[in-house]
Amino acid sequence: MNTPSSFTRPVHLSLGAYGRCPHHVAITQALTQSPSDPLLGSLSTTKLQLCPQNLGRIDVEMAQRLCVDHPEIEWRLHANVQIDGQARIVDLCDWRDELYWFAQVARLSDVLAAPAYTAHAGRRGQASLTEVLRYTLEAEQLFGIPVGIEGHYPTKHDIWLLSTWAEYRKLLESGAHYALDLSHLHIVATASGYVEWNLLRELLASPQCIEVHLSGNDGSADQHHALDVDAVPWWWSLLTYVHADAVIFSEGRQAIVSPMMSMCA
Repeated sequence: MNTPSSFTRPVHLSLGAYGRCPHHVAITQALTQSPSDPLLGSLSTTKLQLCPQNLGRIDVEMAQRLCVDHPEIEWRLHANVQIDGQARIVDLCDWRDELYWFAQVARLSDVLAAPAYTAHAGRRGQASLTEVLRYTLEAEQLFGIPVGIEGHYPTKHDIWLLSTWAEYRKLLESGAHYALDLSHLHIVATASGYVEWNLLRELLASPQCIEVHLSGNDGSADQHHALDVDAVPWWWSLLTYVHADAVIFSEGRQAIVSPMMSMCA
């Protein structure tokens, strides 16, 4: 089995790990407080993911400023980052109704020189899985860079697309790029009572896998815990299969260091 000491690939920081902080606070924390995870060790800040958990609107001026102030960092946007006056939930299932919104995100990605963009599949009631996979490919044409779809996990009322092993198999066979969240798949495994080991190896090893997201939970919900060195997750040994070009992000919660604590309540 792959042990913590034998895993040497860089794991980068998702700024969503700082929760509901303004973007500038999360960035400052990441660059001054040496982010780490108990199991993964030190986390890299050479690639940073701007996330919807963080507060505040991202516009062209902000994107340009980030590139000027931090030319050493590779920036990329994730999911429904706030680009309007108010935060909104926009997923790939909303593609046809939100073309203008996606065009704005594509513009920001271009300003940031982002190498990829990832978004959630979204609600089952909004579109079929076949449609959402097609929308992902259409979005890629708009963005001009790889666009990856991120899957979900089972819920009581079966809200989310891409939440079963069978649907993840369809994802693999679709040809679409994707982000694979192993904490989401822990919930899939807990709910189903088994692990599709061969499917997971194929998903991680595929060149269509452009991101892998890591965090911990108890199998009931997406909780974004740090990983536990005393309870190494069942998927740990599978990290050796991650495609060489896929970027690994940690989404496990990071501590907020004063005096900025009050800004992240």
